[in-house]
Amino acid sequence: MMGRNDQNSLTAIGEAYKTAADNIGIQNLAPKEIKDTLRQGGTFVFTGDTLLLEHYDSKVGDNCLIEDILDVL
Repeated sequence: MMGRNDQNSLTAIGEAYKTAADNIGIQNLAPKEIKDTLRQGGTFVFTGDTLLLEHYDSKVGDNCLIEDILDVL
């Protein structure tokens, strides 16, 4: 993983993001609802295309319980 942190790799990633933003349009990259810009994170568990668990953190440290994750596996 650390091998991808060289200058060429980081430049390629930056160029890929810029190309995506140019192609999609910067306005389309922003969330539709302003409240979604404050989302802290979350936990999602899938099997194939089926969503097994969806947890949105309401604040920093509001992580999904490991028991909840293990229960759906």
